[in-house]
Amino acid sequence: MTTQPGWHPDPAPAQPGQPPRLRWWDGARWTEHTTPVPQQAPPPAEDAGRPGPYQGQFGGGPAEPLQQPYDQNPYGQDPDAPTSYGPAYPRQQYPQQAYGQPAYGQPGYGQPYGPGRKMTPDGVPLSGWWWRGLALFIDGLILIAIGVLLAFPFVRELVRDYRAFIDSAQAAADAGRSIDTGQFQRDIQAPVRSFALIQLALSFVYNVGFLMWKQATPGKLVCGLRVRLRDRAGRMPLRTVLMRWVGQYGVGIIGWVPIVGSIASLYTVIDDLWPLWDDKKQALHDKIAKTNVVRVR
Repeated sequence: MTTQPGWHPDPAPAQPGQPPRLRWWDGARWTEHTTPVPQQAPPPAEDAGRPGPYQGQFGGGPAEPLQQPYDQNPYGQDPDAPTSYGPAYPRQQYPQQAYGQPAYGQPGYGQPYGPGRKMTPDGVPLSGWWWRGLALFIDGLILIAIGVLLAFPFVRELVRDYRAFIDSAQAAADAGRSIDTGQFQRDIQAPVRSFALIQLALSFVYNVGFLMWKQATPGKLVCGLRVRLRDRAGRMPLRTVLMRWVGQYGVGIIGWVPIVGSIASLYTVIDDLWPLWDDKKQALHDKIAKTNVVRVR
């Protein structure tokens, strides 16, 4: 039994008057595909013993080179030379491309894939306002949680003062009397300032420490953001990080001044919204420190 796939004489008996056939053996069984046995015409007497043009490929003597129907330019000749069946198509000349550069028509590393994408001068994409807002929200939650733990005695005192004030207000309302809110404000002034000082110190350690260590706070790390100098990649000097913190959080100290406090609050709102319309996607504290928030993924 043959084991090679291919056409083989049909093992089934031929019908009367039917020419011999070949049947396809797939290597495991006979298939239903059959074909008549090809009839080979004998070569002319003068060409007897001479190999045909395909004989070298399918058995027999060496193959003769096939005649090409058209004139072709062999290797080594000018491919722009005209041929007998028409003029040659001119080759398009491309400028010399340096090694490591992107292919023609493809954007390079750090280049935008769409119009209007903001970049640093060296081609790193800038963060959008929503990503910065999400990172700031995450950092705020972390700072509040840690601040409450560190300032727990003052937080407990505030809760006690607020509870006493609510009870006094309820009793005064039931008796038809007015309540003096001035005493309540004097009572909470000390714990509020203590809690604010702890939050400010925590913000300094949190932001300056992480920017010097990772170039990003935990909120920015989660969102795939980094802070860097606008004109140069890499770690920022301490002076830059300090200026950035003062421009973003240090102004909060002014908020303790009774009249100027409203101006400080307005500055914080404008500072947070400034990247929405700034052509360099910088907040005011970024402009003070000459930094940018960039996307790294």
